[in-house]
Amino acid sequence: MKSIIICEGETDFVFLQHFMKKVNGWTDSKQKPNPSFTSSVNNSFSRDFIRNSDMLTIISCGGCGNIKNVFEEVVRKNQNEIFDEERYSKIVILTDNDEEGVEAKIVSELNAAAGNSTQIKNNTWTDLSFTDATQNQFTSQLFLLIIPFDENGALETFLLSSIAKADSYDAEIIRKAKDFVDNADPQSKYLNQRGFVTKAKFYAYFAIRIEPSVNQFRQRQDILKSVPWEQYENIRNCFKELKNL
Repeated sequence: MKSIIICEGETDFVFLQHFMKKVNGWTDSKQKPNPSFTSSVNNSFSRDFIRNSDMLTIISCGGCGNIKNVFEEVVRKNQNEIFDEERYSKIVILTDNDEEGVEAKIVSELNAAAGNSTQIKNNTWTDLSFTDATQNQFTSQLFLLIIPFDENGALETFLLSSIAKADSYDAEIIRKAKDFVDNADPQSKYLNQRGFVTKAKFYAYFAIRIEPSVNQFRQRQDILKSVPWEQYENIRNCFKELKNL
């Protein structure tokens, strides 16, 4: 079986790789020198993983505005494949709940792209029916995951919330880190986008949490990889459906 996860950016891309390896037993694919799926969307990048005879592709589409375009490319790829085993049987889309109305907007875009009568819902598997080039019918399953569930924010918001729920001491550090960021740049000279503020709060906490070293602060990926996210119950519950890939 082939599956694909479409996410927004670098944080999502790195976190999902770590989570799928640690929790669900996927390993890096050495079968092909290049990813099995590449997108024409600018700033997108992907990576393949294997588990037994199954394959998983994780693709970062370079921002929420590109999710619909990448999804359409995945649908077209499926429709152009003759053999079922070459199609993506399961498609997961992970995006941020970073503004009011984002769920209605992304659901509307995906429903239009899929062209199905079945309505896509957040945190729910949806069966999508398609017709390939030989006029044969096939079905793919789509799972939309818009997080956080209970507040506006991004993946970084959700990860910090999960840490805070698990440890009261860390919760206080997170609160102070958020307060610092909220008041550090009152003229928004540097933190002039909502996404910048979210990431600043995330890394302000980790400036304290992670032992300082040249390597860890040279690459943001190292910070994400250094935390055993799989040990946080809230995170495991949120991403529990990914075990079905």
